[in-house]
Amino acid sequence: MPEHRIQRASRTAKLFVVVVCLIILLLEAWSAWRAYEVALDEATRDASNMALALTQQADQTFKEVDVVLLGVQEHLDYDGTKSAGRQRTHDFMVTSVAAVPQLAMLMVYDETGLAVGTSQATLEHRYIQDDYFLHHQRLRTNHAYLGKPMRSRVSGQWVVTMSRRINHPDGSFAGVVVADIDLSHFQRYYEQFAIGRNGAILFGLNEGTVIYRQPLLSYSIGLDISKSLLQQYLTKSEQGSFEMRSPRDDIERLTSFQHCNLYPLFVAVALAKDDILEDWSRRVWIRGIAVLLLLIVIGYGGNRLVAQVAGRETAELEAITARTELERLYRTLEAQSQKDGLTDVFNRRYFDAALTAELARLNRSGESLSLIMVDVDHFKRYNDTYGHAAGDICLKQVAAALNGVARRQGDIVARYGGEEFALILPNCNAASAAAISGRLVQAVRALRIPHEGSPVGQVTISVGAASLASGKGAQVDARDLIDSADAALYRAKEQGRDRAIQHEYPRLTLLSDHTGSR
Repeated sequence: MPEHRIQRASRTAKLFVVVVCLIILLLEAWSAWRAYEVALDEATRDASNMALALTQQADQTFKEVDVVLLGVQEHLDYDGTKSAGRQRTHDFMVTSVAAVPQLAMLMVYDETGLAVGTSQATLEHRYIQDDYFLHHQRLRTNHAYLGKPMRSRVSGQWVVTMSRRINHPDGSFAGVVVADIDLSHFQRYYEQFAIGRNGAILFGLNEGTVIYRQPLLSYSIGLDISKSLLQQYLTKSEQGSFEMRSPRDDIERLTSFQHCNLYPLFVAVALAKDDILEDWSRRVWIRGIAVLLLLIVIGYGGNRLVAQVAGRETAELEAITARTELERLYRTLEAQSQKDGLTDVFNRRYFDAALTAELARLNRSGESLSLIMVDVDHFKRYNDTYGHAAGDICLKQVAAALNGVARRQGDIVARYGGEEFALILPNCNAASAAAISGRLVQAVRALRIPHEGSPVGQVTISVGAASLASGKGAQVDARDLIDSADAALYRAKEQGRDRAIQHEYPRLTLLSDHTGSR
């Protein structure tokens, strides 16, 4: 027998070592998971901040060009088409292109699409029917129009156009003034942002056309993304973040997007999860190796320690086992001494002690106290008809119903004896006691337990209640209070049972009868 105890103590100690190792592993796993979430959260914030900065730059870039277009419109309106006026307009366009770095060229076309002004040294008289020209020809608006990216007819470089309509004095279409914005301006700016090896910056029109991508791919500029997942998010919100796996390169990216405030443009910053988690993965590997070595040391040292203290742990285990058993027996005996073995409510002994304690508390606090006595109607007939086993089941059901009504903390339901129950309700005045008494009658009726020996055909109860409205300084005897509630109970039986009566007691609050229907 002692050998078995020693083995049990050794197994317990070894289990402790295993549990410690598991806890270390769980803590390390939790720490790694938290670091993972933090890395993704920080990357999301970085991408959102980057997108916000890029939209502000885009707004500023196009606003500067828009101001130049308004200036050209003003020159055309006031300088006219004479030679001197055309020269001043030309000079203004040349100066503006030199002053605004993103501005590659300015052109003016008349209502037929013929070039009539330029910021270049020489004017090439050519006709156009580009998207911006057709837009302004069809629609009269005071807003600038952003066209799709295209190759410049002069430099051959990729540009995006920004144009404004020119009107005759009568408001009819007189042509357009258009600015070519060099996309290399965005490239130089975007290259300053660290987006990782597989990250990307996407800049485009809200309707779903890519203006520029960093890094630039051969098919990027002018790409239609109107049916992509990104476009679905763009149409639903002004800004946001989401994760997606690219169908083109199968790279999972965390994407944050932002719409521009001034123009129908958006910027999306996509950071590859592999790039985001690169440092996290490296740290996880390093910490994982360190934790593994630590677990090896703990396991080896733990086993040595178990071998050295096996005898001592055996004695301690025996002492703990004995104490645990005593505590269990004490709790069992205490519960058995308080509860009724059949109905699982408190027994008469506990009821007597609890009522005495509540009356003493009432004498000090001056609050209220109610006592309710309950008797199952015609219970002897029930036993005679259905047998004592069925009677026991009936009492269990009634006790459960009483417990279901008296649910406040401090309420006590006890089996007073035989088929009689008692309820102690602290801080419960006469009106509340009357209401609870009525609910007790209704709760037992709701059980619908058949009873052929009862006039109503089912099991019912009679209830008597007594309430002390203010007991401060009044020496009320427990027997006196019980007798008062019993007197009400017997009045309920005399008046036909299946009802609740409030006892009229001189030192108790007086209530009118609460009578239930039969």
